[in-house]
Amino acid sequence: MFKSLLRERRRAMAVHGLDRLETSADPAFDRFVGAAASAFHAPIAALSLIHHDMQAIKAARGIALRCIPRQSGFCSFALDRDGVLECCAALDDPRFATLPGVIGEPYMRYYIGAPLRLLSGVDVGALCVVDTVERPPASADQKAYLLGLARQASLALEARLDILGNAA
Repeated sequence: MFKSLLRERRRAMAVHGLDRLETSADPAFDRFVGAAASAFHAPIAALSLIHHDMQAIKAARGIALRCIPRQSGFCSFALDRDGVLECCAALDDPRFATLPGVIGEPYMRYYIGAPLRLLSGVDVGALCVVDTVERPPASADQKAYLLGLARQASLALEARLDILGNAA
């Protein structure tokens, strides 16, 4: 439990530093979301930062949300893991079956997400792809591609943070 609390504190501090980023859509992050959606031929993709009890959506395709309660989304489950988190049938998974986006609009049925890991090793969010129909598991190549996109997005977040830090 202590390790979990420490990890959450580190995440909160890292995301707090990233909160200085613009809250409006940023083409640099839209690029990652678009590439993820295209690679999976999916109607929905998002890049979000997660801390405390909130999930802030920094870029999205197919949804208009900007912020949701952390417990209402899939992405918290994608944090602090080596690979992707994939759920092929959300209604059949007890972790996700009662989430608002599963039982209501947009009726999510498939989710795959990769953590956004900073160079410090702290996961601050996720890059994810969502579909409104169940799907078979993603191929190894698709999973590797999503992880690669998430790494690139993480580096873009850090680059923006470095620029802001040098401008201060």
